[in-house]
Amino acid sequence: LCSAINVTITPSPFTVAQEGQNITLTCVVSQRRRNAALPVVKWTFLPAGTDRTEDELLIARVNMRKARFYGNYTKSFPWPKLKLTVVKQGKIFDLLILNVSEGDRGLYMCRVQEFKKHQDRWKASTNCTAATELRVHVLPATKAKESLWSLFEDVYLCAVLICSVGLLCMCMFTVTVTCQYIQRKQRLKDNYHLVKSPQNSSGETVTSVVNVSPALPKKERRYRKKRSRDYQEEIPPEIPAKAPIGDKTRKPKLLKPQPRKVVLV
Repeated sequence: LCSAINVTITPSPFTVAQEGQNITLTCVVSQRRRNAALPVVKWTFLPAGTDRTEDELLIARVNMRKARFYGNYTKSFPWPKLKLTVVKQGKIFDLLILNVSEGDRGLYMCRVQEFKKHQDRWKASTNCTAATELRVHVLPATKAKESLWSLFEDVYLCAVLICSVGLLCMCMFTVTVTCQYIQRKQRLKDNYHLVKSPQNSSGETVTSVVNVSPALPKKERRYRKKRSRDYQEEIPPEIPAKAPIGDKTRKPKLLKPQPRKVVLV
C-alpha cells in the first residue's frame, strides 16, 4: 500500500487466457487526497521463469504531458502485439495483448510515480506498483494429417480444383486430336498423288499409290516404283471409231392396182 496513491490491476492476482485470444489488463490509479501531483504510468513485463529485476521489459509509458511511448520490447514484434489505451486521463489505463501465445506468460506490472512541482522544478514524490500474472492455456497440438485429403476439406476449393482438371483434360484432348488430324493429312498428302492420263480423252484421272516412306525395305520400294512406272507407261486401248453410215433415200412405195368389179344390169 502507498501513502498518497493507490494502484490496482484487474484481473488480479492472476488471469488465465487461451492461446490465440486477446486479453485486456486494466490499471486503476486513485489518489487518496487531491493534490497538484501528476502521475507517470509505466507498464513493464517480467517473463515467466525469471526473477531478476534487470530482466524487466518496458512495454509502454505515459508521461506527464499525456504522451504515450512504446518500449523496445513492444517494437520488437513485426506486427501490433501490445496496445496501451488511456481510458481516463490520470485514472484508468488499459493494456491490450493481442493473440496471446505461450511466450506472453509472466508478470505484468503497472508502476505509477507522482511528480510534484517544487520551485519551478518537478520532483518525484510517491510511487506505487501493482502486478498480475498471466497464465496461458496452450491447446494440445493436433496431429497433422498425412494424407492429401486435408486439402479438400473446403467444398469451394474442391469444386475449383475439379473444374480446373476438367478444363485441362479438354484442352489436352483437343490438342491431341488436332495433332493427329494434321499428321494424318500430311501422310495422305505424301502417299497419294493424282496423275492425269494424257491418252484418256475423257479427262478422267488415274490414282496411283506411291509410298515414299523411308521405313520400307529398299527392295520393296524399288519394286513399287517399277510397278507404278509400268502402270503409267501402259497405253490404254483406243476406242474404235464407228463406220460412217451413208444416207439412204427412201423410195416411194408403189400401190398395186386393184381389180375393178363390173356389175351387169
